[in-house]
Amino acid sequence: MKLKKIPYGLSDFKRIKTENFYYIDKTKYIEEIENESSFLFFLRPRRFGKSLVLAMLEAYYNISYKDEFEEIFKDTYILDNPTEEKNRYYCMKFDFSAVDITDYKNSFRVNLLEVINNFVSAYDIEIIFNDENPLNRLNQVLNQCKKLSYPVYIFIDEYDNFVNKLFVSSRNEYKGLVTDTDAFYKEFFTMLKVGTSGNDSPIRKMFITGVSPLALFDVTSGNNIGSNVSSSYRLNSMVGVTKEELITMIDYYGLTSQKEHIINRCDEWYDSYRFNEDIPYTIYNSDMVLYYLKSLIYDKKEPKELIDVNVRTDYSKLKYLVYTNKKLNGNFDLLNQLIQGEKVTLLNIKDNFSAFEMTKESNFKSLLYALGFVTIQKELMALRLYIPNQTIKKIVADFISSAFEDIEFNFKLDTFNDHLREFAVNKNLELFSYLNEQVKAQSVIRDYIQGESFLKGFLVAYLSLNPIYEVYTEKELNKGFADITLNPISDEVPYGAIIELKYISRSNYTESKRDELIIQAKKQLQQYDPKTIIHFRDKPFAKIVLVYSGWEMVHCEEV
Repeated sequence: MKLKKIPYGLSDFKRIKTENFYYIDKTKYIEEIENESSFLFFLRPRRFGKSLVLAMLEAYYNISYKDEFEEIFKDTYILDNPTEEKNRYYCMKFDFSAVDITDYKNSFRVNLLEVINNFVSAYDIEIIFNDENPLNRLNQVLNQCKKLSYPVYIFIDEYDNFVNKLFVSSRNEYKGLVTDTDAFYKEFFTMLKVGTSGNDSPIRKMFITGVSPLALFDVTSGNNIGSNVSSSYRLNSMVGVTKEELITMIDYYGLTSQKEHIINRCDEWYDSYRFNEDIPYTIYNSDMVLYYLKSLIYDKKEPKELIDVNVRTDYSKLKYLVYTNKKLNGNFDLLNQLIQGEKVTLLNIKDNFSAFEMTKESNFKSLLYALGFVTIQKELMALRLYIPNQTIKKIVADFISSAFEDIEFNFKLDTFNDHLREFAVNKNLELFSYLNEQVKAQSVIRDYIQGESFLKGFLVAYLSLNPIYEVYTEKELNKGFADITLNPISDEVPYGAIIELKYISRSNYTESKRDELIIQAKKQLQQYDPKTIIHFRDKPFAKIVLVYSGWEMVHCEEV
């Protein structure tokens, strides 16, 4: 039997099902969706498979696919368990990721016109349009569908794609698009709401995907156009890959002998997402998993870069959130806590707040969650927020680095990584001296390094940008938790590292205090056993003592 192809990068459900691509069956969620309200918002971070689920729903409900139903849904749950609503709707699908941000007003109108015209053509609806205004045309189409008793299902993919970009580039233009009384984007959603109102309303169902709730609030004044089911317990795994689904794929492609390594690798780099606090398990990012398995299957080896370039969003544009008047603010302190694994909590995730209220800490935390920067774990009376995996840790580190650049800390990352590679090959400690010299040379950053926590976060952020190590903070290594652990990504890297960091304030510094901390650090390092690390258990690990006083390194030694 010919193995199914890996559907990496594909969101065309019909093509996946009819052209021998592997499909993780999510059709059982159709029943769950029908148990929800008729008008739904479903938010997830990028590259999680939202577009494919939306395409699956369109194929299921679209009356145009009635004759192809069995072919398209072969070998799925829903083929044997269809609902009464299959293939009964006239579907109108918008994709706002196609809107060009450089000419968003015209591009948005063209996008709407194209969808409306295609809808009229696909269903042979006789109509004479009065003008070229897409909203007027949409109104005419909906009125005609009402007369013909055509039930309409509206799908919108990435509803917030271009408006989020607009908010980053021009907050005034964003405001004009989503909040002004005559805002065209806002008027579009207003018209959709009107189409759901009254007896025999033409719009019977809507399903809208996106990433963040910002535009949702600003356009609709909250959820009055529909229900946000992003945190639904029953829909938690409608996108993404569960561990059971990953194991099934591993076995299907004959990778069973590598199963333990594959699962461990995926756990560290692509896992730990949870979208409901009561869910007992986590899920993997589907794009990341397919990217990784595609390389194993077709190239017979891991990808050279474990992070798919398509997952890397230009989050650096959001750096304005972490500084005020060229000074790093409380939001930056939060990122610093997260990257070094400190405990960060929130009473509840907010799925309903304005883009203009990002200065509130709870809103910023909720935005990080929506973007996939953090995931959640239930604690007593609160939710713990943490960076889910190594991929996101490196993305957050890049975000932090970008914020430092904006306050004019001109760190030479390429040179730093050259020193890091020299450390990985020869255990050359010049790596840490170089970092210290860069900090000493630029007073702008010294103002921030006033304590062990910030210093540790600074080190972890830049170490996390390297391409050869997984970086852990407070990693459990036998009898204790190491401050920083550098675990080699590939077997080609000769050495790993365990770093114990000690700090003395400048006002309290004495040589005897320094020596006391060195002895303490050495004792801790002797207890750590790197063989407890999953990957490369037999690889040698250098054990490093670093002692800082303020922003200056006063001791560096391999034990």
